[in-house]
Amino acid sequence: MNETEKIARLYELLSPCYLCPQNCGVRRLSGEKGMCNAGVKVKISSVAIYRGEEPPLVGKIGSGAIFFSFCNLKCVYCQNYNFSQNGAGRFVSVLELSDIMLELQRKGAANINLITATHFLPQAISALIVAKNNGLVVPIVYNTSGYESVEVLRLIEGFIDVYLTDFRYGTDDWGVSYSVASYYTEIAKSALREMFRQVGNLKIGKNGLAKKGVIVRHLLFPNGIDEFESVLKLVKDSVGNEVYFSLMSQYIPVYKAKYFSKINRKVTKEEFLKAAFLLRSYGFENGWVQYF
Repeated sequence: MNETEKIARLYELLSPCYLCPQNCGVRRLSGEKGMCNAGVKVKISSVAIYRGEEPPLVGKIGSGAIFFSFCNLKCVYCQNYNFSQNGAGRFVSVLELSDIMLELQRKGAANINLITATHFLPQAISALIVAKNNGLVVPIVYNTSGYESVEVLRLIEGFIDVYLTDFRYGTDDWGVSYSVASYYTEIAKSALREMFRQVGNLKIGKNGLAKKGVIVRHLLFPNGIDEFESVLKLVKDSVGNEVYFSLMSQYIPVYKAKYFSKINRKVTKEEFLKAAFLLRSYGFENGWVQYF
């Protein structure tokens, strides 16, 4: 399938919408909105040279982050709920989005970092093509929750250089309870396998920057050690333990987390040290551990 055919298929999946595993089937072109609350026109929360990613994605200057409004998950603990859930942001056209990508490159961004773009993929990939035709050459990062359709991932193959994917839960119960994401584990496993098939393990250039590959992230939850161990088993089973893994400690019980007793506190140092030990015991040696 060539670029034109891929874009055409992505737009077919936009309305009725089957761009993500929620499979809402809503007719976005007719004004209907599904799980993510996104309409047809792209909405972005902010654009920034961002240093809050893993070292090979940041370099000396930072990652060229485009934060898309709305999300296909409803995480009760989301730190970005103002735009992921409430939809704060501004509307941009495909051409404006392509100009934003080029401007980030001009400012020295190590890459273009598409953050939670799943529900706007037809427009985002269209903008990317325009930008590349006008001189965009930096790597493209797809920054995702991991709740992705394999069909859609195949349609963006060749456009994405680095998949920065969460693997949030080790059991489906947690996925449903905290993100309204049915069958999260199997969907995330299938998505991860597809990402790895496309770009393989992370490749870092002589300049220390990521050129291509997969990075798996996990945000450790309070009372989440068993969940994390399940994640490690799932990831190892899916793509092996040589994949680059980023264990994060910055969970804060914001938004609606106060209503869920199990996750209504920060992670303890003891919990995080246990998680770091588990990471190594399962043979994951590539990546980063974000200590307190």
